[in-house]
Amino acid sequence: MSERNVVIKAVNLTKKYGDFVAVKDLNLKVYEGEFFCLLGPNGAGKTTTFLMLLGLTRPTSGTAWVCGYNVITHPVEVRKRVGFVPEVPGLYDDLTARENLTFTADLNGIPKGVREKKIEELLEKVGLSRWAGEKVSKFSRGMKQRLAIADALVKDPKVLILDEPTAGVDPAGSEEILSLLKMLTRDEGITVLMSSHLLHHVEKYSDRIAIMSRGEIVRMGSVSSLTKGENVIELELAEIDEGLISKIREIRDVKSVEQHGNKVIIIASEDVREEVLGVMSGNLRKIIGMKFTPSLERVYARYVEEGA
Repeated sequence: MSERNVVIKAVNLTKKYGDFVAVKDLNLKVYEGEFFCLLGPNGAGKTTTFLMLLGLTRPTSGTAWVCGYNVITHPVEVRKRVGFVPEVPGLYDDLTARENLTFTADLNGIPKGVREKKIEELLEKVGLSRWAGEKVSKFSRGMKQRLAIADALVKDPKVLILDEPTAGVDPAGSEEILSLLKMLTRDEGITVLMSSHLLHHVEKYSDRIAIMSRGEIVRMGSVSSLTKGENVIELELAEIDEGLISKIREIRDVKSVEQHGNKVIIIASEDVREEVLGVMSGNLRKIIGMKFTPSLERVYARYVEEGA
């Protein structure tokens, strides 16, 4: 990772509104072709961070560079190289999908002979060719988000910044959007910086994540590095069998087993549910319930919800 080009760099980036600190001493590096996600609840400072990186709001202190340009001194140069998709895209509902992209191409000075081919390619890329002539007012939330991504790609950006692109989108639509973004990083080398609060999406698609809470990055790294040893299985049993508990302790990747009344808490470095059921194969009737807490969810809860 260190050998790759740094496309986004923030150093002690801070934004205050009066006495309120929206973002505090944020330090960040995002690499070329990386899918990076800011994960955190509403009010964590994700959107404010994006606005500073885009040069749309001035930091109170600290600074940042995007594609080699200082966001404070050269904000226009930054925005030439960055495509931005806000949570509510600025599309025109009374225009068709093709007309929206044509309007953006005109604003960016793309010649007619070039833009027509580019627009058709973008509509194909985001899976909207069939609806190119339909007014955006008829589009679902997911379709609008995909069109907004195409709109951001019109100027061939090096970086895509997306603020909660799957918010309010159904599961199938969310998968389409995230698969599209992953393809852009993998096949075209575009750097994607996205915010989200949907943990399972982050865990599946991101190369690295930064967990934000109260304006600060509290954890950062790859999903595997952040979640190592954080899987939790909670078994509720009709009766406790010490022999079975001993066998569970012997399962590979199980780090600890705790007993609380009729509940057995298993903490493991991997998902060992199948192994646990295998150990209990002759005693399944004793299981009242089994709850699995995925690793990233547990990390998120500890650093954000529990305020660790």
